[in-house]
Amino acid sequence: MLFLTANDTEEDMLEGFGVGCDDYIPKPFSIEVLRKKVQVILKRTIGDHVRIRYKNLEVDTDKCLVLLKGEEVHLTSTEYKLLSYLMQNRGKVVTRGMILENLWDIDGNFVGDNTVRVNIKRLRQKLNDETQEYIVTVFGMGYTFGE
Repeated sequence: MLFLTANDTEEDMLEGFGVGCDDYIPKPFSIEVLRKKVQVILKRTIGDHVRIRYKNLEVDTDKCLVLLKGEEVHLTSTEYKLLSYLMQNRGKVVTRGMILENLWDIDGNFVGDNTVRVNIKRLRQKLNDETQEYIVTVFGMGYTFGE
């Protein structure tokens, strides 16, 4: 459990740890610090080696390896991060804004309007996913992974 709060006194922190939190981050905090702390908690709770599977697609997060029907699929680092993000959010609708925030800088600087669409298209081509078996477009909202 991770506490994100504006309460930053020592008493508040001790109370948070007393009820079982793993870490306590007072506001304001940087997104990068939050991301690193979440990674540490995840490593501690689910271990270092993570394989995410769906149908014939498998991602080995330790090796940054993507397998489709047992064959390696060569992805760019951006495509790999995009696929991993979608798979980790399987079943949830992920908006363009959420993708931009998690894969590029939060304000979308240095990223064109079509960046997400183009990267989704390239990823679908590499996964032979023309029928949207893996990456599903949710019209007017964004994308989801799987069923």
